[in-house]
Amino acid sequence: MSLIESKSGLEYIKRGENNKKAIFMLHGYGASMNDLAGLYDVIKTDDDFDWIFPNGPISIPMGGMEGRAWFPIDMEELQRAMMTGEFRSFEDKEPVEFLKALPLMKTFIDELSKDYDSIIIGGFSQGAMVSSHITGEKFEKQIGLILFSGTLLAKDRLIDALENVKPMPFFQSHGKMDPVLNYNEAMQLFETLKLCRLQGEFVSFDGAHEIPYPVVSKVGKYINSLG
Repeated sequence: MSLIESKSGLEYIKRGENNKKAIFMLHGYGASMNDLAGLYDVIKTDDDFDWIFPNGPISIPMGGMEGRAWFPIDMEELQRAMMTGEFRSFEDKEPVEFLKALPLMKTFIDELSKDYDSIIIGGFSQGAMVSSHITGEKFEKQIGLILFSGTLLAKDRLIDALENVKPMPFFQSHGKMDPVLNYNEAMQLFETLKLCRLQGEFVSFDGAHEIPYPVVSKVGKYINSLG
């Protein structure tokens, strides 16, 4: 597992070698391409996949260390929301850096997907938000969408992006006690995707902002169902 730089300029790591299918997995805010790489070891699938983990384009200082992000977040606002229990809604927000990340990811996926017969796109938290929108690019080889602990971002834009997208099964999970992204807002994302003719499975769990073992097990079954 080594760091690779794509023609788009995004760095990434890849696990797996020369398989016919690939999973693109986008990390959350303040993490990095290494954060979700362990999913390769724990998610069991019938077919072998290459797993591709890109680094977000924005550098974020995280207590003396460097994190990465797909778009900035007001951390003071987040901390206030977590302390008061008043969750933020992203439904009407379209951050400028988020809109820049989308064409960057499109170029990245277009470049790397040439080597595969089919691809799945997914992510955790902020990476899930980007993944839901990038599906609107209607990649010919995309057969699935995985959303771990995401939320509804830029609702009107998402609906427009997913117009005429091919019906596609998707997997979404969210913790009932998530202090970062509201459970009800996640359900709004689920309903919006179904409104756009995607066929979804929503897995809730008694936990927080995480990917627990029951979700790992169920997402493996979801991937297997895609054939």
